[in-house]
Amino acid sequence: MAITHVSLLSVLDRAVQDPIVLADLVANPLAAAERWGARVTAEDLKILLGVPGATDAELVEVMRRRLTHHRTGCGGCTPVT
Repeated sequence: MAITHVSLLSVLDRAVQDPIVLADLVANPLAAAERWGARVTAEDLKILLGVPGATDAELVEVMRRRLTHHRTGCGGCTPVT
């Protein structure tokens, strides 16, 4: 039996209409997306974080900076260019 994957966008579209999917995504976004059939890719994350042309290393740096900034209030969250 083949596993069928859907786009992250289709899961988000479903969450707009279905409070169960929405609650699941809010509680644990990555696990929920996979549970509902989507694979969250590096390209998805780059788009969501506003750095669609970033390399994978730049994506990791952007995520690190934003989490650091959120947790400590310092470190900046400007995109890597």
